[in-house]
Amino acid sequence: MPPVETVFHEFGHALQHMLTKQDEGLVVGIRGIEWDVVELPSQFMENWDTLMSIAKHYETEETLPEEIYQKLLAARTFCAGTLSLRQLHSKYVPCGSKSIYDVERRVSEKTQVLPLLEEDRFLCGFSHIFAGGYAAGYYNYKWAEVLSADAFSAFEDAGLNDDKIKNLT
Repeated sequence: MPPVETVFHEFGHALQHMLTKQDEGLVVGIRGIEWDVVELPSQFMENWDTLMSIAKHYETEETLPEEIYQKLLAARTFCAGTLSLRQLHSKYVPCGSKSIYDVERRVSEKTQVLPLLEEDRFLCGFSHIFAGGYAAGYYNYKWAEVLSADAFSAFEDAGLNDDKIKNLT
């Protein structure tokens, strides 16, 4: 459910801004945060499994059948390895003396399951690595994924249904 996951992801960024206790505007929110962890709160929030608590019929409040829920969970991780490879591909594409498309094709051969289509121009619209705060730091998405999984495992170890955890959320 990418739209719901995106809401939780962006809510993580919002929390990071709202919970900053700093009077100096230049270091509030994600400003002044190391790029290694700027995506940690947003990816951490993606881990919360709220589907069964919100997926109810609007009149009868009947919950989503377990079988459909399991299929949705499976769909969420379907081809997850391919997405990880695509992110690694994006991280490794350097600029240099060769055509950027030649470089992308060479990197793609090392990181993709399927070969790039000749007309693929993904890099033309991939602004994350060419402008703004993410330039040359796109790896932080993968690093934040690792850190957020580690942080979330502490909540899982404590028990996600524990009253202390529920009071935090």
